Amino acid sequence: MLVDIILVLLVMLSASRSDIAKREVSDRHWQILAVSGPVLFFIYCVCSEGLRWEFAANLLGMLCAALCFTAGDARQDVVMGAVSIVMVAMVLVFGDGGSLSNAGVAAQVMVFAYFLLYMLGVLRGGADAKCLIALSVSLPIYYDVWNIPLVDSAGPASYIFVPSLSILLFGAMVAALWCVGWCLLRMDGKKRRGLSCVMDIGSAEKAFVWPLEDVKEGKKVRTGTCSDEDMPEVYARLRDHGEAEVEVSYMIPFIAPLTVATVFTLVVGNPLFLI
Repeated sequence: MLVDIILVLLVMLSASRSDIAKREVSDRHWQILAVSGPVLFFIYCVCSEGLRWEFAANLLGMLCAALCFTAGDARQDVVMGAVSIVMVAMVLVFGDGGSLSNAGVAAQVMVFAYFLLYMLGVLRGGADAKCLIALSVSLPIYYDVWNIPLVDSAGPASYIFVPSLSILLFGAMVAALWCVGWCLLRMDGKKRRGLSCVMDIGSAEKAFVWPLEDVKEGKKVRTGTCSDEDMPEVYARLRDHGEAEVEVSYMIPFIAPLTVATVFTLVVGNPLFLI
């Protein structure tokens, strides 16, 4: 549906701009997609196959699943999450098993999958997880508009490689290239170490980077990335230890690569379907 595609692109472009500039993205972006996506998908389903209870159940389930993780409070989240699970179970057990019904179920499953990835630390940023959750319900299928996407994305494989998962995979590739480019071009002449580099502590404090070193038990040690709240203390400990430089990793504005991947997925589809 063209309206949904245009809305997704506008929201993603706005979110990318904010992420690049401030590494912060307002939840309003994801809340817009969390509401508009399921509603527009419901309209698309009804126009395609008529009014059926499975479509209404998926509408309610998708709204609850997406808003559960992009808005509300703890009590509301539990209720909305439970409603989504019930809707999924109803459509799977009593539904007709049609492609559009299954797509709605897959979208809800992916919402919970992305939340789990966030809780496990695979998705580091809360905005990144909310973005993928919103995309799951905004793009539950590969909408065919003017013979786009170019790759035929129909069939059972589309229930696994749903649009949001394709966007995540391609976005990760774009992010990796982005990180390599930063290490090559934005390291101020300092030493590179793989996908990290060494910077003056003063420069690091002003840049969008994570320190990969800390001082523990009187010794400088290499660590994983720390939380944003802990970074001032890490830099302070390094200074107190007499360090002038620190190894850092770039804070990739992941929403921007996801936006590039969204455009690619909408236009091309998933090339894996050609295999």
